[in-house]
Amino acid sequence: MTLTLDNRSQNKESSLTQALRQVQQLNSKIAVLERQHQDYVHQQQNLISAIAERKCFSDAGNRGTADSYI
Repeated sequence: MTLTLDNRSQNKESSLTQALRQVQQLNSKIAVLERQHQDYVHQQQNLISAIAERKCFSDAGNRGTADSYI
């Protein structure tokens, strides 16, 4: 009986160890995805700024011409 209890205890510990490892792996993946998302958001913000800057520059250059309204 002691051997059976020891065996069950080891199996539970093994399952918990595996679950902990999986949780740690998922946490690592989440951290990577969060960094990638932050990079993406930053790139999009830079792109939006660049487009707005170009549009302002373009609009300023076209003021007073009839073509700017076509």
